Amino acid sequence: MDELVLEGLLKPHEASQLRNLGTAYQVRLTRYYASLMDNSDQGRGTCPIRLQALPSLGEADPTLPSWAREWSLKAYGREVPWTPDAIGDLTRLAAPRLTHRYGNRAILHVSSMCALYCRFCFRKSHLNSKDRLLYDGSFDAALEYLCAHPEIRELLLTGGDPLSLTDSALERLFDRLEGITHVKHLRIHSRMASTLPHRLTDGLIETLARQRRFKIALVSHFNHPKEFTSFARARLDGVASKGVALYNQSVLLRGVNDDGPILEELFQSLYESGVTPFYLHHPDWTPGTFHFRCSIARGQELMSGLSGRLSGPALPHYVLDLPNGLGKVPLMADKIKLIDTRSEPRLEGALYELTPPKTLQKQASTVLYTDFSRP
Repeated sequence: MDELVLEGLLKPHEASQLRNLGTAYQVRLTRYYASLMDNSDQGRGTCPIRLQALPSLGEADPTLPSWAREWSLKAYGREVPWTPDAIGDLTRLAAPRLTHRYGNRAILHVSSMCALYCRFCFRKSHLNSKDRLLYDGSFDAALEYLCAHPEIRELLLTGGDPLSLTDSALERLFDRLEGITHVKHLRIHSRMASTLPHRLTDGLIETLARQRRFKIALVSHFNHPKEFTSFARARLDGVASKGVALYNQSVLLRGVNDDGPILEELFQSLYESGVTPFYLHHPDWTPGTFHFRCSIARGQELMSGLSGRLSGPALPHYVLDLPNGLGKVPLMADKIKLIDTRSEPRLEGALYELTPPKTLQKQASTVLYTDFSRP
């Protein structure tokens, strides 16, 4: 917190109020990302960059009224919806560092490091946990599991941020994966293009280009047009020039991008730059992120408006990751059914019945989901 004050990013009284939160959830950001902030916004809470990067009092989880606790108990077996393992990374942990949720693809948790610890991160609790359960141990057991499961055709590298590894460390990992011949696709999920595009060096690009056997995709994570700078675009152009496919996923965040013109500008700019806007995620039930939540109904309204203004390839899928590792469901389709709604001055709520993907319906054919947000 003291460094943030010295850099002029927080005022002393703000740092004093936030010190305990900084202990609970680590704070890290790059000078590049800080340079995108509107520092005249201090205290107003309207700069989308500051909101994503700097801690706020909103990270204290709210006290839910009795009806909301009853809904949560009914849906999740606990009185609050938030949980450290919001999308079931640990629930579906098949080997150390490896989550296997869908039959044909798996997730390798490469690193717990990030250039920026995003305040909305769905792995916020994992990254701040002393246990580091997702990141313990070598890759040996995970690679053995991959070898033993020929149905796995695609491997997602995630973290933290996989590009926090050095080029040589990535090269060694790629070399080990090279021998698992049934894995045809590598998908690298990284926020570096938005938080530290300097990481997309010529050396890294050459490292990616040398992986001839794999089809490699880089999935960036831009949430707001201010992040999609000319420098970031130039570095992504360099990645694409070597045959790496570019996709983007965003998170719908209250106060950051829950606005039609902002999302339109972001998705159109990505599309025109050769980056496919693939997913718009509804926020997950992660501790310390309630203040970023807007309602599913609001997200549906925004997406309906965008569908008439953006071409199909520029319009991402609006999705929700179900709790307990039950997979993604589209929120603009018949997979979601509204059961009940409640509204009061300090909380709005909706109770939904959702249908998991077919491949995961052995665990549950339908599930309940609570959608709470502030009015």
